[in-house]
Amino acid sequence: MPHRFIHFFHYFFSKENNQFFTSIALRSFAIGMVLIFEPIYLYSYFNSISTTLLFFAVFYGTFGVSAVYAGKLMSKIGPKHSVLISHFFFFGYYLSLFLLPYSFLFIPLAVILGGMGMALFWPAFHVEFNRFSENGYTGRAVGRINVISSIPTIISPAIGGVILSLAGYPVLFTAVLAVLLISSIPMMLFKESYVFYSDSFQKVWQKIFKKENRKNSLAFAAECVEGSINSHLWPLFMFLLAIGYAAMGGIVTFAIAASTVFTLYMGRLADKIINRIEFLNIGSFLTSMSWIIKYFVVTPLDAFLAQSLYGICRATANIPFYTFFYKKVSLKGPEADEFIVYREVVINLARFLTLIFLAVIFYFTSQINLSFILAAVLSFGFMLLGIPPKFKF
Repeated sequence: MPHRFIHFFHYFFSKENNQFFTSIALRSFAIGMVLIFEPIYLYSYFNSISTTLLFFAVFYGTFGVSAVYAGKLMSKIGPKHSVLISHFFFFGYYLSLFLLPYSFLFIPLAVILGGMGMALFWPAFHVEFNRFSENGYTGRAVGRINVISSIPTIISPAIGGVILSLAGYPVLFTAVLAVLLISSIPMMLFKESYVFYSDSFQKVWQKIFKKENRKNSLAFAAECVEGSINSHLWPLFMFLLAIGYAAMGGIVTFAIAASTVFTLYMGRLADKIINRIEFLNIGSFLTSMSWIIKYFVVTPLDAFLAQSLYGICRATANIPFYTFFYKKVSLKGPEADEFIVYREVVINLARFLTLIFLAVIFYFTSQINLSFILAAVLSFGFMLLGIPPKFKF
């Protein structure tokens, strides 16, 4: 027992881990300042819910198509350099959004840069996280990355809301760009690792629809589409309720704070619980119920309470879900990066199709909370990841 404690302590406080997690924390702070306000900014520009959703649909479509090629590039330059390069694409994305009022040509540029930035960042992030996590501590490691990502974003939505209220979007985008550049510094300090990615887009496509992979594919798709509804449609819903920027940032800040405290406990529990499947099932059910509650929100106080409850419920599902995911990644051995890229293609194909579907729906109605019913249904799809697969990837 003492040896395990010392080994675990060394793992959490090793230099490379600190550099990696510090970079992720700074990036989370930057993105957190603007994330909930992006759909509102685009809605204000397009003056259409449908067009705003089509923007994000093409964004994710670009992400999905680029993921395979980003995987090939990652095998040549390494995941660390892939993450570093992604920051320049994110820089270009937010700069394009900043310049959007000056020319509509910045719309396709933003979509391409943002989608490619995501494709470069996320597969590389998952590869590095899998390298830094250890057997026996995956749940705690997932809890840690959730907490480290959440701590800076506890205050960042509130800061973003205050900046918007006082100075507007130009100053907010400038602040985001500055912190994004700073977040690259810790990532430069640790040594590169290398992976070999060999799949073509055709091979990934075949894996998505293999009978043996359907449960994984559906679980990944459900979890990320539900997250997109929370990221893109929930902020628009609050905006149309006439909730101000500062109040909106405060609502999200408190919800993240509540879920972060809860996540600290849940991450430890995930490594102790033998039946993680039940753990995931309970979290999925609670997340679904929180979306039903969100459907009936009509006041800022309702939104505050509903989002706080959602944050806690989502954390209950999030820890076992990603514990299962990283366990699956680690079991793939040399094919871990192929599995990660396969997931990225799955989730972004699902986001692309779902957002197009919702764009059509909201062309005829502006009742955004209809999407919350879909999110409630999708929450049950998380459970599929806990079902033991019977396949060879």
